[in-house]
Amino acid sequence: MATNTHVHKDNIVLQSPNWSAFVLLVVFLSLFNSVIDWVSLPKNANAVLLPINFFISVILWADFAYLLFRAPNKRRFMGEQRGWMVLLGTFPVLIILRILWFRWILRQDGYTPRQFLSRIVITKNAQGTLLTVLFSVLVVFEAAVIFILYFEEGASGSNIKSLSDAFWWAFVTVMTVGYGDFYPVTNGGRVVAVMLMIVGVALFTVITSSLAEWFLSRRSDPPAPDTPTTADPADLIAEMRSILEAQEAAHQETIRELRSRLAQLEKQNTPPASD
Repeated sequence: MATNTHVHKDNIVLQSPNWSAFVLLVVFLSLFNSVIDWVSLPKNANAVLLPINFFISVILWADFAYLLFRAPNKRRFMGEQRGWMVLLGTFPVLIILRILWFRWILRQDGYTPRQFLSRIVITKNAQGTLLTVLFSVLVVFEAAVIFILYFEEGASGSNIKSLSDAFWWAFVTVMTVGYGDFYPVTNGGRVVAVMLMIVGVALFTVITSSLAEWFLSRRSDPPAPDTPTTADPADLIAEMRSILEAQEAAHQETIRELRSRLAQLEKQNTPPASD
């Protein structure tokens, strides 16, 4: 079934569909956070939503600046193209304006949000994969901070006792650093840690793969008219081998880090031998 593929030259949303879909998902996450913030959650969980929504607002501010910068006519963007809704929609309390604007701008080119997400955005390329993983990391990171507080804040022997402790622990864990200054002592907290480590490894794997794909795509671009003939195949083989070795080294470093962290946890939770 054919879809409308015409895109107005000044419709920046459809010129960068993967990024626009990422922003839309982030907007929905912020809306979800704003809704559940009205519900009393246990163990300081409501306090987690404020910094997460602030970070989302930074993303939306950056997106507004990008749209305004790329707009051929900035006055027309703010007025006729309702850029004022984009500006006001950067605030969590007015986030619904961003959704309404997105729906309106898509209809200008004959798309529905469902068509946009299902037929335009879902593309198997490095950018789409990276942004999907970034959104997944953001969701899992938020959930990890909430649940690590739930399991660890009042547990006996726990060292994660405050919101700042939980955020710091989640950040160093998802970045696969793991200083060891904070660590979970409950079974529930360890499950949360495993999930966060998995998405952290996935994030850096996708980043490495995206950089490799970008580099190879740059190498495979057709040469300019004045460019000499193709490069020496031996040089290309050497470059590809170098990329492969770099990826293998990155994976080995991640594996060593995870083994070291596992050994620390086992050592901390092994009861001392009795005489």
